[in-house]
Amino acid sequence: MPGRVRTEIHLDTEATAGAFCLLVDHPPAGWSLPEHLHRGVAETIHVVEGEFEMAVDGRRLRMGAGETVHVAADVVHSGRNVGPGTGRRILIFSPAGMERFFLEAGSPSEELDVERASVAAAALRHGWEFIDSAPRD
Repeated sequence: MPGRVRTEIHLDTEATAGAFCLLVDHPPAGWSLPEHLHRGVAETIHVVEGEFEMAVDGRRLRMGAGETVHVAADVVHSGRNVGPGTGRRILIFSPAGMERFFLEAGSPSEELDVERASVAAAALRHGWEFIDSAPRD
């Protein structure tokens, strides 16, 4: 994935009859994801290793190992790894289907870069909406 985030799909749509998909990701130190939402899809994030800052619907959180946050569908959120090393998180998207974005946008190896424009286009096709945080006139 962009930012050299290794992402593993552990349970997909077929395995859960569409209820949810479960992924594990490994964001490196300094990784960040801008404000966005998932149309019609909730996301639960459980930190296994590392330190993360999250913003969920305007509320700022600092999360460490063992902490979990639920992001309801259509709620704006962002996150970043603020720890000194690579973190590890469990991600649950419900209903299932979001794993298709990761399959489409990712690469089979951490060594291969992905084109950001194609990742952004795939994100839009899979219900992501990025929030423009620029000041409005």
